[in-house]
Amino acid sequence: MLDIKRLSLISGIALTLCGVASANIIPTSTTITGSGPFTWTYDLRLSTDQNVNAGTAPTSNPVPHTNLNLAGFLTIYDFAGYITGSCAGPSGWTCTSQNTGFTPDDVVPTDNSNIVNVTWAYTTGPTLHGQPAGIDLGNFSAMSIYGRPTQVSYASRGVANAGPQVGTIADNVGNTQGPSGVPEPASMALIGSGLIGLAWLARRVRKFRVV
Repeated sequence: MLDIKRLSLISGIALTLCGVASANIIPTSTTITGSGPFTWTYDLRLSTDQNVNAGTAPTSNPVPHTNLNLAGFLTIYDFAGYITGSCAGPSGWTCTSQNTGFTPDDVVPTDNSNIVNVTWAYTTGPTLHGQPAGIDLGNFSAMSIYGRPTQVSYASRGVANAGPQVGTIADNVGNTQGPSGVPEPASMALIGSGLIGLAWLARRVRKFRVV
């Protein structure tokens, strides 16, 4: 569990160091709980130079950066094994799922259109201010039939609150942890034992027919 948290935090730090203009909304840690299905919980943080405005959740792609009436949001892509209706977030955040993830029009995440993406949009509440030191936005969760992590993309949107771009949309893209789509070892063992049992039964049936 600790290793997953460290990997997510390192991804966020690396993204900032790689020259992204604004850090925006970043998943700083990921925890996985349960024995199947699994609850994936992301702790999101808003950077100092960003705000999040409430607004209308995105409904189409790509999401234009010229529309200031749209809500701030974050999408996690390729959330394999997503359990329909299981995503949740803090008060004011609306969660949706879709195969083509809601994506800002000026970033390019990795998105497999055959795997569900999860988006949290801030639709109700006062403006969330990142200054003076950034804020913890809370825990955002979704459930999957898979519990093994892999690297997936995320994209997020906020509004610049400082510098020459103050008041304009600021988009972000990076990597975090998501379900890999590979069953847990115990599940694979169970599947394997089931296949062995079917093979044994098939042999018994064939032997019975021959006799």
